[in-house]
Amino acid sequence: MGFFSSKKEESQPVKRREEEIQAKPVAQKVPVSTDMIKTPTNNLSIIKENFVVKATMKGKGSLVIGGEFEGDITIDDTLFIEKDARCEGTIHAKNVKIAGVFTGTVYATAVEVTKSGTFNGTIHANKTSLGGDIKGTVRSIDSLEITKTGKVDTKEAKSKKIKVEGKVQGRVVASELLEVVSTGAIEGDIITKGIRTEQGGSIVGNIQTYDEKIHSKDSAIDEKIAAKSDENVDIDPEIANLIKIKPDDMKKYAKKEESAIKRIPDDKK
Repeated sequence: MGFFSSKKEESQPVKRREEEIQAKPVAQKVPVSTDMIKTPTNNLSIIKENFVVKATMKGKGSLVIGGEFEGDITIDDTLFIEKDARCEGTIHAKNVKIAGVFTGTVYATAVEVTKSGTFNGTIHANKTSLGGDIKGTVRSIDSLEITKTGKVDTKEAKSKKIKVEGKVQGRVVASELLEVVSTGAIEGDIITKGIRTEQGGSIVGNIQTYDEKIHSKDSAIDEKIAAKSDENVDIDPEIANLIKIKPDDMKKYAKKEESAIKRIPDDKK
């Protein structure tokens, strides 16, 4: 009688395919720059950190200030004031980016004050982004954004559209829309045609509705004040054309004294 015996097969190690044992690459998140104005790289002049310059500068291309500068600057591209750098004077440029300290007046198509930046003076621009410490007056024709890190103490901040993510103290005028997000806070007189607020956003002060018929009177007063204060100052038509603002508009958006602001009568509020 035959006997049949079966031998159990020994378990064989499972071979993993090479692609299974290799670690899968983790997708790297590319940091997204929140800067409105890029740091200039082309046709660039530099004032290095160990230089102190007092002069009037005029030229083509971009300029980076890493040291100290006092005087007027006129260029057809971007001016970048580095962190820890200092600049004082009047600037005419296509773009102005401030990461250091600036005192004076700026005329540009776009102005950006970064988180590390400090500004004391007057801004005349088409669009503006403020992320540092600001003291002064802001005239930004198309748009004005105060980012989360922005702290603005102003006699008046005026634009068509204003978005507030940081802190603002003073008079705010939005001829089209004022938007206050959850992190934003405004304390002062507010004049706006439309307002949008998120939960958590803070507004403390007197709110008035923007009326072009009423506030156009303020503009007429502004022009007279600006013309008087600038009667000995020539506005270069080439610079006006460069930054896409007419000379008359520069005067219209010029700095005005708080005492000259015309308030809306109580019976018209």
